[in-house]
Amino acid sequence: MYTARQKVYWFAINSRISVFLLQVVFNAICSDHYADAFKTPSDPNEKYLLLDGTIEFLLGGLTRWDAQYYIHIAKYGYTYENTLAFFPLFPLSLKYITVVLNNIGSLILSYSNIIVIIGFVINFICFVKATLILYDLTEVVFKNTNVAYRAAILFCINPASIFFTALYTESMFAYLTFYSMLESTSNNPCVFISLGLSTLVRSNGLINIGFPIYTWLRNLFTNTIPNYISENQLYHSNKKSLLFNFRHIFISVSQIISVIILSLLPFCFLQIYNYTEFCKLNYNSSFPLHVKQYAQNNNLLLLGKQEFPWCLFKMPIAYSYVQRKYWNVGFLRYYQLRQIPNFCLAFPILYLMMKCSICFIKEHKSKFYTLEFFTGETVKDKNHQVYPIEMFVFVMHGLFLTLFSIFMVHIQVSTRLLCSASPILYWYCALETMPKLSNDSKEIEYENHRNILSKWKVFFFTQQQYLCIEKLIFGYFLGYTIVGCFMFSNFLPWT
Repeated sequence: MYTARQKVYWFAINSRISVFLLQVVFNAICSDHYADAFKTPSDPNEKYLLLDGTIEFLLGGLTRWDAQYYIHIAKYGYTYENTLAFFPLFPLSLKYITVVLNNIGSLILSYSNIIVIIGFVINFICFVKATLILYDLTEVVFKNTNVAYRAAILFCINPASIFFTALYTESMFAYLTFYSMLESTSNNPCVFISLGLSTLVRSNGLINIGFPIYTWLRNLFTNTIPNYISENQLYHSNKKSLLFNFRHIFISVSQIISVIILSLLPFCFLQIYNYTEFCKLNYNSSFPLHVKQYAQNNNLLLLGKQEFPWCLFKMPIAYSYVQRKYWNVGFLRYYQLRQIPNFCLAFPILYLMMKCSICFIKEHKSKFYTLEFFTGETVKDKNHQVYPIEMFVFVMHGLFLTLFSIFMVHIQVSTRLLCSASPILYWYCALETMPKLSNDSKEIEYENHRNILSKWKVFFFTQQQYLCIEKLIFGYFLGYTIVGCFMFSNFLPWT
């Protein structure tokens, strides 16, 4: 018999194996589409060794689209201006682990394929850890094992599943983001480590800093200030106690300022590094000849060869400039008739995220006129409350990302962006698919008896009857998982 957390652990592993096998099959039975996309230049001097063909057959479907950029950065560093759109923690992890292990595998595998294997393993581990942390986070917020279990299982088959296994940053970012959320709920001062690392994986890691700020504000309103006011009423009789509480407020403020600064430091150092590397006109690049040749053939700007316009900005940050120049990212820039299919592709997740936000706001609308989201002084109606008040900061975070996706980014990217950054998608879908109980019913188990005894059987595989909403949600999650494996592994456009 398996506990809920053990079931989540094994299903996370089984789901990654399933996605891996699906992309192998789809990549084998269908020839790759010719995509006019970036492909890292191959080294003509790299030898084709014994197991290279096997690895390319098994993992080749996981190296499509943006994965090529991460492989390129791991092999050659930041060579072209457009590579600055991809943050360094994931590719540099590939690089340095590969350097360590290259001496072991270099006799049977090329350097490039060792990078691919390392990337697959990193994402496998990060995904399993992210799943378990999402389970723990959900238990903290909902205090309900059934919701935690169901949300974590849905995460394992989320609509962007292929990107959590491919050489993308989704798994690493989800792991660091969910971990930062969990540590923020307990006001851990060391949360700046995971927050800082998340800003080196994706740019939207910056808004994760809002979680410790929110927790600090809640503690300020619920503990520090009331204690200070209480002692202030006894000012004449207990001056030492008043001084102690004032010092406590000062320490609390200093702590949150330190967390913010330390969380932002890695991102700031990255911008300084980019400026130093790309904006020195006398920089003598020593890139391999095939890397330089690829730049000439594809009209790419090579480090050390040109003066880049963003270097002259008052705040010389390359990211937004590169996104706008190479991918036409900007406010409403993607609103074109020919992009209607991509809007349709992104519609389900945008609808679910907005629906969750609206339902939460409707349930707690009276609290938006008070400080109850920060003081926690509210009467909980267990018979009617579906969304706990602790969801507030997560809903605001998810709502911001949803609106940002609608107006700013390539709309089809919304699916993988939101699936890896916000837990409210899984919470809402878990609540919508939970069995409805009558008032006199006892709380159900998270799984039926047969499923509890199995490592891989879960509710949506063995459930005999489905409500319409359940069919839509399970169909959306599983459908996008399967179709995504087919499309991505064959270099076809996907989310």
